[in-house]
Amino acid sequence: MDNEELLVAIQGMMEDVKRHTGVLVEDLRREVKAIAEGHSILDNKIDNVQQELTGVKNDVSGLKQDMTIVKNYVIAVDDKLNKHDVILKRIK
Repeated sequence: MDNEELLVAIQGMMEDVKRHTGVLVEDLRREVKAIAEGHSILDNKIDNVQQELTGVKNDVSGLKQDMTIVKNYVIAVDDKLNKHDVILKRIK
């Protein structure tokens, strides 16, 4: 095999390598695109969960305030009942 034939053979192999590399790069692009789309979907889901969590936190905060009001009312009613109980015991 002379130099000219060797050069042609090497050029042919280089073309095969270029084609194969192009196929690999295209596959890699598709995979990266799929990952990016998946990332975008997950990002949206996380945003939705954060919004729902904020709503739940607000609801719990409101419930805590309501419970404080109810607790204070029950304490006041209990105090009044204790005072009435003392008065009733005196009457007896």
